[in-house]
Amino acid sequence: MEPDVLSAVTSRHVPRWVSPVVADFEMFGRDVVSMRDVASALKVPAGSARVEDAVRTLVELGWLRPLPARGTYEFMPARGGPYPGGDPLVAARAVLSKRPDFRLAIVGSGAAFLRGYSERAPDRYAAAIDYRQGGSVALATAYVIVKSSAERVADVPDLRGVPVSDAAHLLADAALWPGTAGDLRNLDHWLRRALADVELPRATAIAHRMGTAAAARMSYLAAKFDAPTIAATLAATLKRPARTFIGRAGDPVIERDPTLGVDDRLGVATLG
Repeated sequence: MEPDVLSAVTSRHVPRWVSPVVADFEMFGRDVVSMRDVASALKVPAGSARVEDAVRTLVELGWLRPLPARGTYEFMPARGGPYPGGDPLVAARAVLSKRPDFRLAIVGSGAAFLRGYSERAPDRYAAAIDYRQGGSVALATAYVIVKSSAERVADVPDLRGVPVSDAAHLLADAALWPGTAGDLRNLDHWLRRALADVELPRATAIAHRMGTAAAARMSYLAAKFDAPTIAATLAATLKRPARTFIGRAGDPVIERDPTLGVDDRLGVATLG
C-alpha cells in the first residue's frame, strides 16, 4: 500500500488478526465484498467461525457496512473514513455479485447524472428490471423499481460494473418511463444534452425493440428537444401512426402529433 494509505490504516483501529482483510481490500480497490472474500483474505474456509467473527468485527469498527443483498458488504477504505462511499451503484453491484444473470439497468435521471448529462442527482435512483425473473428485496430497498421486460433492459452498457442507460437508452427511458426522467416540461431538460450524443443506428435498433408506441414517443421527444434528424429517423421506422400519449391518462391534450399518433398531455418542453 502507498505510505499515506498505510498511515490512515494505522491511525484507524484494525486488530492484527483481521488486518489481512483490510490490506487485501485496500490493495485491490474493493467496494462490494462478501464473506467468501473475507475468507479468501484470511486464507480460511468460507464457512468457518473465524470468518463470521472477522465480519462482525469489521462491521463494528466501521470497515464494512452491510448491504441490502444478504451476505454482501460495502468496504469503506482508509481514505474515506468509516463512512459509506455514496456510490449509488453499490447496491446493484451487490445484487449482481450474487446473481450475475439478473437483468437490470439504472435508468432515467439517475443514469443521466451518472453519464454526465444532468447536473443534479435524483433523490432516489430508478432501476428497471425484467419482471419475468422475479424481484429483489435488496434492489427495492435501494431504488425505485420499474418492472419491465428483458428486451427493454437489453444492451445497456455498463458503468462501473452496472448497466446504466447511455444517451440513446435515455431517450427510450424518457419515452417508456417519464416518471423516472424528471420534469420533461423543462426546455433545458437533460434529455436535450443526451440527444446530442445519440447515434442514429443505435437509437433505431432500440426503437425496434421497444415497439411502435414507444418509438413514436421517442420520435416526439426528439423533435420537441430540437433533434429533428433523430426524430425523422425514428418516425420512418413506424409502419403506421401509434395510438399513445405522454403524460397522465385523463389529462387534457396540450398538443397532438397525428403523424406519429402521439397525444401530449404533459406539455413537453414548454417551460423556460
